[in-house]
Amino acid sequence: MSFCSFINFMSNCSFNIIIMTEKKFSRNKQEKIDLIYDNFFKLILEKGYHKTSTNHIAKSAKISIGTIYKYFPKGKQDIMRKYFEDTMENIFNISGLYNVGENKIRDFLKDFILILYNNHKEKKAYNIAFRSAIQSDKMLLKAHKERLFDSFKNAAQKLRGKNEIFNQIPEERLIKLFIFLYNLINALIYHHLSVMRLFDTDMELTDYLSNLTTFSLQYLTRVDNKK
Repeated sequence: MSFCSFINFMSNCSFNIIIMTEKKFSRNKQEKIDLIYDNFFKLILEKGYHKTSTNHIAKSAKISIGTIYKYFPKGKQDIMRKYFEDTMENIFNISGLYNVGENKIRDFLKDFILILYNNHKEKKAYNIAFRSAIQSDKMLLKAHKERLFDSFKNAAQKLRGKNEIFNQIPEERLIKLFIFLYNLINALIYHHLSVMRLFDTDMELTDYLSNLTTFSLQYLTRVDNKK
């Protein structure tokens, strides 16, 4: 092997080691965050939000208190914030609506509802605990409403610049419409999974919600345009 080939070989090895190290760090970081989520929401269900401290979380998760504050500098409030932001990022990809015509909106909504439904089903305890926490603390509820508004404000601004259908709706009206539909879908899914089944099958529920939200979007848009 020539000297240049050896140098290239060593450079490639170093690069691969760096990539593997970064992936391992990222994986370990997410594992720690998931561990904190698991124990935080479990404790909320057992003790309630106000009686759950970061010390309780650290003890339950068998990690140091410093690890919690490394990822969540403001403690419990940051855990709530990041969980909501992670959830929104995973379920709400608005780029699919950029070039969608009115006849395809139902298909997009159905895909969105399925993702949201699966999130509720897979993380049922998380979502029950999250709902319990924001209902028990006025400041948390206020912060949640503000984050929800900001998320849909960003979505509304992007959509109005990309899709003529949404550009016809005033920005503030569109934000309120998105929040209404999001809360409507969440409420019915939560009730179906945690209180009393509304339909015999999950597919019946998602079909119903797809039709309901499509109708609501079209109806509320027409009502606004008539004013």
